[in-house]
Amino acid sequence: MQVAIVGLAPSTHDQAPFEDPDWETWGLVQDNESYPYLDRAFEIHPLSFVREVKPLLERRMREEIDVPLYMQEAYPEIPNATAYPIEDVIAVIGDYFNSSISYMLGLAILEKVDRIGIWGVDMAGDDEFGYQRPNTEYMIGFAKGIGIDIYIPEESALLTFGVDGGGKHTKNWTVRYGYY
Repeated sequence: MQVAIVGLAPSTHDQAPFEDPDWETWGLVQDNESYPYLDRAFEIHPLSFVREVKPLLERRMREEIDVPLYMQEAYPEIPNATAYPIEDVIAVIGDYFNSSISYMLGLAILEKVDRIGIWGVDMAGDDEFGYQRPNTEYMIGFAKGIGIDIYIPEESALLTFGVDGGGKHTKNWTVRYGYY
């Protein structure tokens, strides 16, 4: 199975294989443009947080999401809420999660998929996404280490060494180590 993990970064988001039947597409429920195309959706924040901070998102989760929705637990008020198998994932990769993307990667690793593609995920800033990047790159390396093929678009900042003089992310070692 091939899994397309789709975040919200505009650099590569729209390149994701949303309508390619060879890919199962996983993404975030707050992705307004993509959620109709998702095969699995994720909202890892507790439902109490969603209610307080994102009340319209809760309505969408109750009324519009018609695919498995991975959450911290199978909340009865959210029809497609599926409890994320955290203990099973921890048993395989350890307890190191700090983003919804890393939870998606962890589940793909648990399910022993053949290939993971990652679109819409840069984590290039000094903000919340910047501190989430090491965890995501750990998960990518873990997946690669157990034989899962990884695809990351060239435009993504993941697995780069920074920005070159022309403003492009430098990936001069990625091909050497089997990431393309």
